Amino acid sequence: MYKRISRFVLVAIAPLSILVISPSSIAQTRTINCSKATATPEVKFCSQQSYQAADKKLNQVYQQVVSGLSSEPKQLLISGQQSWIKFRDNNCNFEVYNSRGGTGYEIFRNGCLERLTKQRTKDLQDYLSSR
Repeated sequence: MYKRISRFVLVAIAPLSILVISPSSIAQTRTINCSKATATPEVKFCSQQSYQAADKKLNQVYQQVVSGLSSEPKQLLISGQQSWIKFRDNNCNFEVYNSRGGTGYEIFRNGCLERLTKQRTKDLQDYLSSR
């Protein structure tokens, strides 16, 4: 009897797991054209992809700067970058605080993270070009 009830529960619950949709699961099932994204999960996915691309670029430029520095300036940059990351994250949390719990929260936060990350990348690129 217990096994029969357990099977019934599993059979009844299994289809519900399909209803859980995340932005990444959408991307896996179809290609998203971010220039035409309108549904919240698509826009959320695209904002995440855009921020991740900006972060990847920042890391590349940061590595270029670090590799050309001697010991003391290198340590100063490492410490400064760690502080900057904390600043960026806290600043963006502050900027989008009023949208917490809303459907656009992650989109707005990703936008803030991307904007500040691109600015930091530009600052480091400016440093490279001035050497």
